[in-house]
Amino acid sequence: FVVSALAIFHFALPAGTFPGQTEDLVITPQNQLDAVFTLDVPLIDLGNYYRYGQARHLAKAAEAQGELTGTTLDQAVTRAYYNFIGASALVSAANRNVKIAEENLSYVTTRVGAGVATELDRERARANLELAKQGRVDAELGRILAGRSLETLSGIQPTPVTEYPVDDLRREGDLSQWMASHDTPNDRVQRHLSEAAASAKRAAAFSLLPTLSAVAQERLTNATGFAGRVDFFTLQAVLQWRLDYATYSTAQAQAAAADVQIIAAERTRRSVEDQVFEAFQRVETGIAKSASARAQAEAASKAEKLALERYKAGALTQLEVTQSQKDAFQANATRIQADADLAYARVWLRVVSGKPATVPPSSIPPEQVDALEAQEPLPSVAPSTAPPAPGTPAAAPTGAAPTTPGAPAPAARTGATTPAPATPAGAGAPSGATAPGARAICVRNAAI
Repeated sequence: FVVSALAIFHFALPAGTFPGQTEDLVITPQNQLDAVFTLDVPLIDLGNYYRYGQARHLAKAAEAQGELTGTTLDQAVTRAYYNFIGASALVSAANRNVKIAEENLSYVTTRVGAGVATELDRERARANLELAKQGRVDAELGRILAGRSLETLSGIQPTPVTEYPVDDLRREGDLSQWMASHDTPNDRVQRHLSEAAASAKRAAAFSLLPTLSAVAQERLTNATGFAGRVDFFTLQAVLQWRLDYATYSTAQAQAAAADVQIIAAERTRRSVEDQVFEAFQRVETGIAKSASARAQAEAASKAEKLALERYKAGALTQLEVTQSQKDAFQANATRIQADADLAYARVWLRVVSGKPATVPPSSIPPEQVDALEAQEPLPSVAPSTAPPAPGTPAAAPTGAAPTTPGAPAPAARTGATTPAPATPAGAGAPSGATAPGARAICVRNAAI
């Protein structure tokens, strides 16, 4: 739509110039006003058609990229969650270690008063207590920092942990079922980008072809001239063919870009498969490591009790008692770290393979969980070799799990449920068949 005003010389034929003319005939008014309405409709334009397709695929790729960003945040929240669980479990173990050291010091002090123990024994017991207190302070620091990290990522302040998950050491089925997944966020992003590149290639190629369009125009003017009408209508069919070397070069460049995108998509797919493979292997090694760490913790706990009993019987020195207590605490910390690593690995496997981060609940009976919590002999738990239920994703990986210094992973508690730090109502505290980290993932939008 165009409106224009022109100031030009006035030209008119006076009345009587032509037979029957009674008024001046204005040929060109001094002040001319024009209004033009134009409708241009492309009928055949293959280049623009494929550009439209390219724009649609790029929009879908942007949506998938947002989902990929969310998945990355899922992993960060899950890692922070298990760091917090592990740090809290370590604090509990450190408190237990301090209590044992205090009882030991009290007993040694009594023996010194009775003249059956030396002052050296008491000083060693006192040094052991102070060392235990230092370990507790370090564990508290790890829990505070892990809680802060979890709050920063999730937007929710974690509450004290009262129960800890314990894994039943089951296998995650066959690796092939995880490698077969081709619907991860990374795959979706690359698929849309590949389609966009293919559309751009076609658009550039078809830009070399002619275009056909229809043009309708309505013109209103007070400069009627000899026609004597103020409105004019024009309808046109326009066939346009633009031959430009730059267009040809653009087509070649887009074709090369499409080939590069194919390679990028293949590289991304390979990277996803590598992540799934690594995650699966971390679950496998995590199962073996966790089983070994539990056996170590059980043995160290027995050794600690035996050392104290033999010391009371006069068969061992106080130095050996304090060493056994240190060994027991370190073994318990290692068990906590191994359990947390395994729990995180199961969730990570599901995340990188594009499956819901939901882990089936543990099958360990509550009495075995309590025995592990109390550091008593735990009946052996044979790793389950039965494949997961159909449609149930397998484990989740990366030793990226709890890595906070001095804050290993989750301790043991509650067999049939998978607990987690309490979260405000509506935040979705992990429970039942949902891995602790899985629910924590739900709050990622707060951080975004």
